Amino acid sequence: MAARVRMAALALLVLACPLGTAAAGLQPSGSGIAEEVYRELDRVREDRRSDLTAYLGRIQALAAAVPADPAMRDYFRVKSRYHQLARRQRPPAEAVAAIEELKTRIRIHYLEKYHAFYDILFIDETGFVFSTIRRQADYHQDLFAGEQQRSALVARLLDQPAEAFVDFEYYQVSDEPSAFFVEPMLDEGKQLGWFVLQCAVNKINSIFAREEGLGQTGEVFLVNRQQQLLTESRFRPEPSILNLHLSAANIESKFAEGEGHKIVTDYRGYRALTSFEMVSILDSEWLLIAKIDEDEVITRHFLAHREELMPELEARIRVLQPEPGADPGPPPVPTVVDLDEFRKSVDGRPLVTYGISTCTGVVMDLPGKFAYLGHASTYDRMYGAGEMDLLDHMFQRISKFEIVPYERRGLRVVLAAPHTESLSAAVEELLRFGFFLSQIRFLHHPEAQSATLVHDPRTGDTLAEWSIAGAGTPGLLQATAASPSLGDLVKELIDYSD
Repeated sequence: MAARVRMAALALLVLACPLGTAAAGLQPSGSGIAEEVYRELDRVREDRRSDLTAYLGRIQALAAAVPADPAMRDYFRVKSRYHQLARRQRPPAEAVAAIEELKTRIRIHYLEKYHAFYDILFIDETGFVFSTIRRQADYHQDLFAGEQQRSALVARLLDQPAEAFVDFEYYQVSDEPSAFFVEPMLDEGKQLGWFVLQCAVNKINSIFAREEGLGQTGEVFLVNRQQQLLTESRFRPEPSILNLHLSAANIESKFAEGEGHKIVTDYRGYRALTSFEMVSILDSEWLLIAKIDEDEVITRHFLAHREELMPELEARIRVLQPEPGADPGPPPVPTVVDLDEFRKSVDGRPLVTYGISTCTGVVMDLPGKFAYLGHASTYDRMYGAGEMDLLDHMFQRISKFEIVPYERRGLRVVLAAPHTESLSAAVEELLRFGFFLSQIRFLHHPEAQSATLVHDPRTGDTLAEWSIAGAGTPGLLQATAASPSLGDLVKELIDYSD
């Protein structure tokens, strides 16, 4: 019954994460996996591009309509003249009252028609901001001589544009990234100044914040020519917009190609399949990228073909010769983990468990933060049935008290046993928790009688010392650093090519 429940959970996991999971289109051979995933990434990218271009088209058309709007034109003329009068003399009370009423009417007009813009600046030909809707720090400022004179907006205005789009940059007045549509105010052929319509980045970011269909590691984002993200990263707690710079070589080559597919090492240090294209908005060019981690792609393929691949993986492990590791010398006084328990390293002390024979050792750690070591007996559920569920207890403890969701990608798991009886169920459970095969290593020696498993959180190393009957040696040391991940082994089995 438990096995059927676990298999149902795995099936739901595959169906719930569509990106790269079209099981019917994936064959046990790995040659076509990337092509299938790229088709899905293209679909997601095109969906976001459609939403982006529709939004930009709407606000561009809205901005272009402002110079012909009678209410906006009248307000520009009247408020500009009033400001010139106020510079020379104190306006009469009735003029002040009339202007205040006009300001109220234009704010209402803004809310009814132009609220898609964060603010509207009314700027005369000298660069003076004689009115704004929000009346922030740029109100009544001379942009050509003030603190903003080095901004991209001022540089564009100094070019005396007929109309223009100023790409997103940090705008000190609003304390956030902003872009601007610049529209001229003309009166009988003479340019009196500009309507400048400010766009906050949150509208565009909301288009790219949707996570449905992206799995655990899928992401769609925008990048500008300066290799800066224009949307928030799904995987960083800190603000990413204009703060996160991507690899210049990676981004420049994509801009040069215009559209295509690439496998790259992304800003988190993971290999990712990417689908990209360049999109243009007036004077700017952006790169739209959809991506997913290669590790998730391989794990999804394994799940879709688990019945064929799990026996092959076990057989591969049984004939895999462990690479001997160097003896690190006697460790400091360790914390000893007994059978059917797990413990956390405290104050950097090593963890050790003895006598792994018919049982299985388990390490879960996040390098530099914490480490747990467990020792599961044959009464554990990773052997098919039992009252114990060591993997679940360890993972729940870590999930509740040690990490936030975005850190889960950095977790590592080491399984150790001189047999493979627990491997299938353990892998099944770990994948159900959301681990990828690349995060799992299995230390194994088919000729060993037992093992001592040691984890040193200071170095992040896990070491198995195998006891081999009749070997006449203290034992063979095997380190995780010299052991392939299960993801690497599955790539070999399916002849994965990118």
